[in-house]
Amino acid sequence: MHPLVKALLSSWEWRLEIVAVLLTLGALYTLGWFRLRRQSKRGQLANWPRLLSYYAGLAILAVSLLSPIDRLGGQLFFMHMLQHMLSIMLAAPLLLLANPFPFMVWALPAALRMRVASLFSQPSGFRRGLAAVTRPFIVWLIFLTVYLGWHDASLYDLALRQDWVHDIQHITFFGAAMLFWWHVIGAAPRIHGKRSGWASMAYLIGVIPPNMAVAVTIAFAPNVIYTYYLSAPRIWGFTALQDQMISGAIMWIPGSMMFLLAALIILARMFMSKEPLPVRPEGWDADDKFIAPGLEHRVVQNRWKQLKAANSHGADSA
Repeated sequence: MHPLVKALLSSWEWRLEIVAVLLTLGALYTLGWFRLRRQSKRGQLANWPRLLSYYAGLAILAVSLLSPIDRLGGQLFFMHMLQHMLSIMLAAPLLLLANPFPFMVWALPAALRMRVASLFSQPSGFRRGLAAVTRPFIVWLIFLTVYLGWHDASLYDLALRQDWVHDIQHITFFGAAMLFWWHVIGAAPRIHGKRSGWASMAYLIGVIPPNMAVAVTIAFAPNVIYTYYLSAPRIWGFTALQDQMISGAIMWIPGSMMFLLAALIILARMFMSKEPLPVRPEGWDADDKFIAPGLEHRVVQNRWKQLKAANSHGADSA
């Protein structure tokens, strides 16, 4: 094996719990994708871009958590910031663009699929409760609290010194990001009804000012805020203060640009659409829509054929 390749592979931290979760998620999505692919017309729901988007999201998440970036994050603040940007700004939206929920449901055995479906049916208390606690404004506040709250100096230093706190930091970052981008992308389950493009743009742009405020504070601070890095080995010739300045710039410019770019994409879609966008379904029922999300037209056609056959049989009998 080439020495460079060997060095790169040996510097990866193959944590069993992370690898197992990523492989399980990938296997479930793939199984559900193939099951829906066989049933849907021309792969309307289970299409290749969605599968590739999901794999890309998992790959970026793996790079963020297992690659040398994770190890370097303990020595360089800007590498730690880059690690967070990968999971929050890239992995989470790519996974949601793949619309994973119906594929995960289709990966389940039929009996379990029905039980999950019952949780999201219209009269379900679980559905109502989930919709109440994940309203856009609540999720927006959760995301800002988690995303900016972890940049408190004492919490950030604690996460770098304690591995279990560091794991909680990554889990909460990613979980809050998934909730946040869920409302932007409109992935299933769609339990909040239709939202206008203008509301989605406000939702995104509203994050930029507080994000910039924290980032500018970090970038232009006269002293090192995160004192853990004062005792970390200095590599690549960066001082702790220079490292902090670069980190703030990453959070400020690329970080803010991701929210702005998403808002511009929504705006472009609004102006490019010549016809009103179709109303999204409120959610899936416990039977037809959830059992075959995206295939409701077939269910209706089959029932119509059954009704005609029954009527024809009744007429013949008479």
